[in-house]
Amino acid sequence: MAIKQIYIPDIGDFSDVPIIEVYVKVGATVQENDSILALESEKAVTDIPSPYTGTIKALHLKEGDSVSKGTLVADIEVAEQTGEQPKEAPVAKEPEAPKEEKPIVAEKPVVQQKQEEPAPVPKAAGVSSHATPSVRLYARELEVDLSVITPTGKNGRILKEDLVAYVKGALKSKAGAKPAPVIQLEDFSKYGAIERVTLSRIQKISGPHLQRSYQTIPHVTQADQADVTDLELFRKMTKEELKKKGSTLSLSILPFVIKATVAALKAFPSFNASLDEANSEIIQKHYYHIGVAVDTPEGLVVPVIRDVDQKGILQIAEELAELSVKARERKLKTEHITGASFSISSLGGIGGTFFTPIINAPETAILGLSKMSTQPVWNGTEFVPRTILPFSVSYDHRVIDGAQGARFTTYLASVLSDMKRVLL
Repeated sequence: MAIKQIYIPDIGDFSDVPIIEVYVKVGATVQENDSILALESEKAVTDIPSPYTGTIKALHLKEGDSVSKGTLVADIEVAEQTGEQPKEAPVAKEPEAPKEEKPIVAEKPVVQQKQEEPAPVPKAAGVSSHATPSVRLYARELEVDLSVITPTGKNGRILKEDLVAYVKGALKSKAGAKPAPVIQLEDFSKYGAIERVTLSRIQKISGPHLQRSYQTIPHVTQADQADVTDLELFRKMTKEELKKKGSTLSLSILPFVIKATVAALKAFPSFNASLDEANSEIIQKHYYHIGVAVDTPEGLVVPVIRDVDQKGILQIAEELAELSVKARERKLKTEHITGASFSISSLGGIGGTFFTPIINAPETAILGLSKMSTQPVWNGTEFVPRTILPFSVSYDHRVIDGAQGARFTTYLASVLSDMKRVLL
């Protein structure tokens, strides 16, 4: 037997991330890739897996502690192996990293960057933020989203001065404005029995983000419907062929919609963009990473399918199925939930004919799918039954005007009605 150390792996462009739950205790036996703790980043809850199979001998962290890449998590006793594959573990080890995290309270990193301010790097609002742990802590205390701040530090790092300047500017712009009224709750128990249910972790994270998006983005929602009769026939035929070949892939209409959406995004690039308010620019993205909302027991999670334009329908369906399982099992990693350029929320499996999805900032638009139904459609001589898919697109009116919105939905409906257009 041998004692190994478990360290926080690469968690993307995040540091000083709080631990919200520790799943294991000293003496617990874990398997490789079992989740051992959960982190609450600015975007989602991320589970950290164990790189080994063994018994936890010591825990160096607790709920509420903050960690970064390389922070020591636990000691684990593992069986000796001749291959010693865990030799690669030092990739996440970085033994000196925890020591470097201790001066968090000190302002030395900020002072050092301030001296190098002559090389400011403007940052587009919504892009991943670089900041020291102390600045991130200060931002959380002030309830400020770092993604909206333009940095002036070296290599695009946000300084404490940037944060202070942003807060002062926000207060100045709102001077004289009436504060939003606080809803005072009465004692509902006097009317009957009540029960208090704690918000899930996902609700605690997504709620403030959705509120900021709705309050800061002027939403417009354009509704339309697509005749997907021929597409549905093709989908069912393909599903039967896959079943005969022994495939267990459940081919829904969603992968087809994802592929059709990319064709529409290429035709209307403003829908695959972000607004840089600080520089009065629109950042048009030439990649197509589509976020798809997945229903989980704790709420909606939005994993991302990357480079959809380079993948076929079946590959998209397979990745969507894999990500959905990981989402429900709380095994999504940072790379699974970041980088989306456009999002889709599908409620078709539940019901409804129309809804207004909230844009996932800093994206400029989001597609909402409702339930398909068979409806009578006049073909010029008679009414015939057709399969109709209702959908709606919410978009940022600062970037996209109503005419563009209508053209986008009309084009998407035409692609869904005739998927051969995707080949053009």
